[in-house]
Amino acid sequence: MGNIHIGYKGQQLLAVMWVETSLAGGIIGLRWYTRSFVGGRVGPDDFILMASWVLMLAFACLISAAVHYGMGTHVSQLDIDQVTHGVLMILIGQSAVALAMGLSKTAVAIFLMRIVTKTWHKIVLWFWIVTIMFLSLLVAIAVFAQCTPTKSIWDPRVKAAGQVCHMNLALAAEVLCSWSAAMDFFLAVYPWFVLWSVNIKRKERITICISLSLGVFAGICGVVRTTGLDAINKTTDYLFAVSDSVMWTMSELTLTIICVSVPALRPLYNRVTGGSSSGGHGAYYQQNDTKLTGTGTGTGNFQMNPIGKDTTKQYDVEIGTGHTKGLDSGSDDFILHNTDKPEGGIQRHTEITTTYDDDLSAVSTKQHV
Repeated sequence: MGNIHIGYKGQQLLAVMWVETSLAGGIIGLRWYTRSFVGGRVGPDDFILMASWVLMLAFACLISAAVHYGMGTHVSQLDIDQVTHGVLMILIGQSAVALAMGLSKTAVAIFLMRIVTKTWHKIVLWFWIVTIMFLSLLVAIAVFAQCTPTKSIWDPRVKAAGQVCHMNLALAAEVLCSWSAAMDFFLAVYPWFVLWSVNIKRKERITICISLSLGVFAGICGVVRTTGLDAINKTTDYLFAVSDSVMWTMSELTLTIICVSVPALRPLYNRVTGGSSSGGHGAYYQQNDTKLTGTGTGTGNFQMNPIGKDTTKQYDVEIGTGHTKGLDSGSDDFILHNTDKPEGGIQRHTEITTTYDDDLSAVSTKQHV
């Protein structure tokens, strides 16, 4: 194989791909940090989104290798070995990114499932999860199961000796891309209809709805990618023609990760800008006499001693459930606090606000059912 000069298309592909992969990785890192140390808790959607990004990273590495072998370069400038190795890297990457695409949409649906309360809302989300993962797995497997001998898929010399194909990968890929784009649009609109009946603050509801609405842009990327698949499948200059499709794929993945991460990053934003945070901002507390967690009912006395600057700390105490926490109004635990309860249930809450002003303190309590 001769040395490849990476042309404009290859350079553009590498730049877009690694900027978006790094951006998505940074967003997920901040999301994980926020839920672990600032507000909320790590949930299934976080693990699924992390798995999606790992596959996205693998895809970026494989496409980088494909660029080294000639992806983004016209086939007339490549020898047969370069074409063979380049196509093989792309095929492996297609399997990885098909799963990444399905997992990223699943993470959004799982995030919504943690908030919605009605059974039919969850059934609708499960329908999308099952269908997108089925199609993703189908395409991931079909990439290498479509023809025999398997090597004939990427090596034209083996293909010329005889190839038998059992399924149409191009059709399966078009169905997956179309369904993925449709799911982007659905997940962008769905929260506006189902979250208005959920008992969360209006500000949190709007934050979630607007951030997930960014999925419209992911859907647009999916539509552009899908409309170009037919031309790619018919071209004889595959390594060059497929480059744009890869960039649209990466953009769709990145936008999906961003839109589902914005609500989770709100506690971190509050901390950085001086708002409330579950861990406090610039002040620390020593807690004595009575733990703020436990079981049983009734009331108790507790004392909080401030260390640091004057501040206010708020706790939401569930009486009768034995569950107490310091909550940030923007944290996942706050948003999801009332949505995990069965419909029709009644809980009594005691809201305790302790305000420290120099050496004086005032405690006020408010109970509601």
